[in-house]
Amino acid sequence: MKKFVVAFPLECSAQQAPLFIEEKLKVKVSLSSKNSVIVPGCPIFFTPVIQGPFAGMDSLFAEHSPLSPVEAKAISNHGSIFFLQFLAKIPEEFEAFLDVAKTIVESGALGVYVESSGCAWSAKTFLELIAGDVPMEAFLNFVETKDSLFTLGLEPFGVPDLCVLLASADKDALRDLLTAAADSIYSEGIDFASGAKWMDDNGKTFEFRKESKMPYAKGSPELNSLGYVHLISRS
Repeated sequence: MKKFVVAFPLECSAQQAPLFIEEKLKVKVSLSSKNSVIVPGCPIFFTPVIQGPFAGMDSLFAEHSPLSPVEAKAISNHGSIFFLQFLAKIPEEFEAFLDVAKTIVESGALGVYVESSGCAWSAKTFLELIAGDVPMEAFLNFVETKDSLFTLGLEPFGVPDLCVLLASADKDALRDLLTAAADSIYSEGIDFASGAKWMDDNGKTFEFRKESKMPYAKGSPELNSLGYVHLISRS
């Protein structure tokens, strides 16, 4: 199972970051140490890493989601990056991480970058997304091929990535459909084996089918080792 790797650009320098982290999360982290830590009240073991600033960070964020001029300037001028690597094997552990992430962002982190999917959100947008009905949305990206739309980023959730034919609806509706299906698999534990059925909130029925085509070559870091599942409309 692939681990989550989530990065938080901070305003403070790498030398100042350990103090920031200790004050906000009540854990001690050093620049050189990569030992696992537990945040009080959270059941997950985190591997924290602090790095210096990354040139072009604002461009990386802007490519994924629009930034206001103030957000772009702040992210461009970040002083360090705080990485958290962890496993969240069950929904309750993911929810526990969201509380930690919310604390970091509300304490002054400038944004959130999710390595497994390439999602990059400003602090404001990230908080809005995780406060919504499907917090997973903040960790889910989409990749378009010639005829299909695929999700990207579901392996850390222990879920295969999903796809649907582009011709079946407009892209916004398809993104919502894939997100809802992924959330049902992860949060509700619904059966996604080939032939299993799933009904969306609009009462429309879909069938899951194992997808033989993959959007990435073998060995690609984006490839989901758990495979890919196609959603086929049945009503």
